[in-house]
Amino acid sequence: PLISGTALSWWLGSDPQVTPRHDVLYLQASELVPSYRAVVPSVVNSSLPTTYTPLQQGTFSYDQDFMPNSGYASPIGLLPMHDVMYLVCNDAVAVYGSVVRNGYSAGRYPIHYRDEATQRPPRFSAYPNLVIHDGSGFYDNGASTTYSTTPVCSGTAPKTWDVAHSPSVGFLAYLATGRWYFMEEVQFAATTNFLGITDWMRNFSDGRLAPVTGGFQTRSGAWGFRALAQALVATPDDQIDLRTEFTNSVDANVTYLHGIYVAQPNNPFGFVLPGETYNSTLKLCSPWQQDFLTAAYGYALALDLPISSAATTKLTEFFAWKARSSIGRLSVKAEFWYINGDPYTMSISPIDWPDFAAGKGPWLPDWASVYASTYATPPAWFGATEGVLAGEYFAEAAQGMWGNLQPAISYAVRHGVAGARDAYNRMVGASNWQTIAAQFNTWPVWSVRPSASAQA
Repeated sequence: PLISGTALSWWLGSDPQVTPRHDVLYLQASELVPSYRAVVPSVVNSSLPTTYTPLQQGTFSYDQDFMPNSGYASPIGLLPMHDVMYLVCNDAVAVYGSVVRNGYSAGRYPIHYRDEATQRPPRFSAYPNLVIHDGSGFYDNGASTTYSTTPVCSGTAPKTWDVAHSPSVGFLAYLATGRWYFMEEVQFAATTNFLGITDWMRNFSDGRLAPVTGGFQTRSGAWGFRALAQALVATPDDQIDLRTEFTNSVDANVTYLHGIYVAQPNNPFGFVLPGETYNSTLKLCSPWQQDFLTAAYGYALALDLPISSAATTKLTEFFAWKARSSIGRLSVKAEFWYINGDPYTMSISPIDWPDFAAGKGPWLPDWASVYASTYATPPAWFGATEGVLAGEYFAEAAQGMWGNLQPAISYAVRHGVAGARDAYNRMVGASNWQTIAAQFNTWPVWSVRPSASAQA
């Protein structure tokens, strides 16, 4: 029989101690979130919060609580560690509470800019020149060609937001609870990233996130686009104004990248212009940052975004080209030997300043040449045995470059990119692959695997 709300409250008591548990395998199969291989019987290495105080750190665990600090940090990934734990851990009470509490903890970051007229996150088209003012807690904020900035901040300085290391905020909490606050956190991340970029770099109201020389880094382009895609997914149909803005921005980003890397000849290796430089040139770039961007666009493609068919086609084609940067590093010995597939830096050009924008390079002729250039002086960790993976941080591979590679190569398999399955099988067929797989059960944030529909 039906029980009234009052009777149910009396029957359960004032605090029913009921914790909802979603079908996490179904949630992963929906592809709203990635699929993960990790299996975690109980909470590990995450210090999940059991209480909540406004502005608390939660498990946004950056070195010295400073988002721009380099190195592994558990919030960085397609989803942060505390959200991944909900998808892979059997301790439902601890992990559900953590998703909710950390969803609120994102409020500690200075991403909450509202339009004064609508009291909603701002529309890109309404602020083509507006940029976040210096000293507002946005790391490496840009400039405005019309000197239009947000108001000067006052009061206690907030914790710094850095797009290059930014986590997904509010997204899984919104999927799990449907709460308006979490939906807005997702939107605020995307709109604040927009406001933080120099207006001409983002192409004004387009909200372009593409890496540029000496500016926006490859990883910034990755995590910024992930936030944009999640914002589009989270925004309801009846919020047509913001939904249109996010749709247009996704289209602008995809069209821009497709125009440079697919519509015209460019490098055959799937490398986008790296905003980062490691020797004051563009000669040395980081493949792991390329993996971040590959993963973000592969994830967005799997989200089946409500964009035009033309934009979807461009996204599909761009991702297939971009995925080469991961697939090519997992090739046979005569090309780029997969056992050494996770260098920290590598070169795809014989000169210091190759032309990415016009696609003219010059580029090295093939993957064998890239391998020879990258390992001209073999490092101490260099592998030389077929079937045995090597790496600079192999003892912590799940937190390092082998881990960073997993979402990128997994989405390449998921979307059926040429050569992806063979490359993936070489990696997981290695005799020491299980060493990495076991590490993921302790550090699961990078343990993305091909979705069920793509698995052999």
